[in-house]
Amino acid sequence: MISTLCTRVASKIPTWANEAILFGSIYFILALINLRLKLLVTPAWIDGGLRTLHRALLAFEATNNEQSRLLQFYIPELIRRALHLAPIHSYMIQRWLFVFLALLCFHFYLRKWFDARLAFAGVVTLAAIMPLTYVNDLQESSPLLLLTFLLGLWMIRDHHTFWFALVLLIGALNNETILLLALVYFLYNFSDWNVRVLARLGALILLTALPAYLVTALIRYSTRTSPHLGEVWQLPNNVQGFIKAFGASPLDWWHENYLSVFFLYGALWVFAFLGYKSKPLFLQRAALMIPFFLAAHFIAGIISETRLLLPLSFILIPMAFYYLFRRENAMGVE
Repeated sequence: MISTLCTRVASKIPTWANEAILFGSIYFILALINLRLKLLVTPAWIDGGLRTLHRALLAFEATNNEQSRLLQFYIPELIRRALHLAPIHSYMIQRWLFVFLALLCFHFYLRKWFDARLAFAGVVTLAAIMPLTYVNDLQESSPLLLLTFLLGLWMIRDHHTFWFALVLLIGALNNETILLLALVYFLYNFSDWNVRVLARLGALILLTALPAYLVTALIRYSTRTSPHLGEVWQLPNNVQGFIKAFGASPLDWWHENYLSVFFLYGALWVFAFLGYKSKPLFLQRAALMIPFFLAAHFIAGIISETRLLLPLSFILIPMAFYYLFRRENAMGVE
């Protein structure tokens, strides 16, 4: 009787909703596991460091680039006030929620090209590599960056220009890395070197991305007196870090942080670009942004902090899966 009733109820639920419930229940726990792993390697979260940083951010007395990432601390503050929680708990909710939503959305983003089994495999792959990015830091713009970067790619792929502009604007309030998606928008929509065509595309990009860039510029101007947490020019440090890491014994590579750039995606770096022309057009064009992404972080970021590279998973994982499972269940949809 009960099983019959459940079957009838399930039959009335749309396929996508049923899939969201089934796989979402798994992703919810995967997000919790990732939260636990992050907390285990981040004593600064528990020992008062996060509380101190949160107060400094609210008072606009913290360092950049954290101070300029407004949603990193205003969303936890909203959660704290709404639910009467301590800052550490509101930050936990933020991370758990945004990682869960990123995993769930990644599943349906992958469903454009793959069946449910391969979409699930792609999400689990992302969840499995994320712990390699966890260190004792309080860069809590990362979870929302993951979600907004994914949604931005999704909106570009499906030609939802208005929603892309909105996601870009929201993302810019959280982390400036998302501004690189304007390049993906150009690359995917480029069709001709004709001056008129380029001018039309340029005008569209200007209208779409300008609000996000203006907001970023305004925030950076407002926080211009905030000192930087580290050096802005990181290229020499990154070069030296790679030289030192590659000079170490292979038996010691496991704790060479600079080599985590390669370990994070491992063979997926290679598989993503094998059979490049057989990939969907969107992935081909989006992949052209990767050198610019890496160059920007190599020059201005500490590249051994591999959380910086996580947004690339939404390009590299489906590209690699197209090679690995080209005879299996790829749906072959542009």
